Amino acid sequence: MNKLKYIGISALAGTLVSLSAAQAGGVSVSGSWELSYTHLDRSKNTGNPIGMNKNISFGASGDVTDGGGVTWATTIGGSDALGLSSASMNLNMGGIATLAYDSGTGGYGANAVDNIVPTAWEEIDYGLTTGITDLGAVSSSKGVVNFTVKAPGAGTGLSISYVSRMGGTHIADGGADSDATGGRGLDAVVDLVNVDMKHFGMRLGVAGEIEMMRESCNKKGSKLESDQPSCLTGKKDDPYGVSAFSTWQFGPVHLGGQATFKDPMDPSVAGTKNYRSLILGTALVFGDNISVSYGKAWDRKRFNDASRCGDEGKPSGGASIECSGKGEYETTKMHGFSAAINFGPVALKGTRNYVDGAGEGWSSEPKRHTEMNLSIAF
Repeated sequence: MNKLKYIGISALAGTLVSLSAAQAGGVSVSGSWELSYTHLDRSKNTGNPIGMNKNISFGASGDVTDGGGVTWATTIGGSDALGLSSASMNLNMGGIATLAYDSGTGGYGANAVDNIVPTAWEEIDYGLTTGITDLGAVSSSKGVVNFTVKAPGAGTGLSISYVSRMGGTHIADGGADSDATGGRGLDAVVDLVNVDMKHFGMRLGVAGEIEMMRESCNKKGSKLESDQPSCLTGKKDDPYGVSAFSTWQFGPVHLGGQATFKDPMDPSVAGTKNYRSLILGTALVFGDNISVSYGKAWDRKRFNDASRCGDEGKPSGGASIECSGKGEYETTKMHGFSAAINFGPVALKGTRNYVDGAGEGWSSEPKRHTEMNLSIAF
């Protein structure tokens, strides 16, 4: 995970759900309150710009006889009607391997590396309608089983996540999910290098995911193209995605980059053929209390319809469509700043993010999201 996202708020949400072994029989309760002020463009009606978020977490842990441990954690999101937000169970097998059941924390698999570019607080697409293409659809699902193995001391590792049905809900003891619309999901993360020292750090790895559909065009009838049924709805085949990432630390300077490709297997004429994204970012960390960051991203969508630019090579809809080559691409550009400062259990954070191109409702004018956040944790 990107540790810099929680610089200045180490006692807050990032630590509410602890997945590491602790003393036998340990029980903990923690929580946080957040007060935010949000400013959007004048064209958007923000109403009351002041908002509040409340979370409370319960955890327990114990040792097992082989030297490992087991942990349990549940987070409840505070609203007018309290409800289960996330939960997990983790079996630590001697510090080398872990086996976990995750229902909504998203702290495992490809979702844990969906965007690891260093930031002082929020990612650069935070608060924007248009998000950066990333992985994590499988391991962010509820009901994921994860198995992780790490080489002692070397930092290299392999993490595999599996869910029997994507898009499901929290399941109570003895229950079963009746939602049969999603397919089975599988993702994997491989850390080739993962060095984390006080003044130097390096991480290099790859991740991939696939949703194995119960039905798709390629699973109907013969594989011969001449015998294939008309495919304009559903999925052509199993949707998949891949991502490569790298982060570096040189003293107070942190750098990172990530590239992602996703194929949704959308067969419709107006559908998307694939998504591609590139994210770059840097952060400066001053002690354990202050950090600032800047990042930039390019997100590109390719359409199935190669004639969107018309016969004359001009856009037939939306100024953001590129008419070079086949003229079927659409690009969104984002950049943003973040800063955070910690005063013990109190943290003050801020972000200002921008999007243009195809982002925020096809407008060619840049849009932005500005937010200040005051957090108090216990």
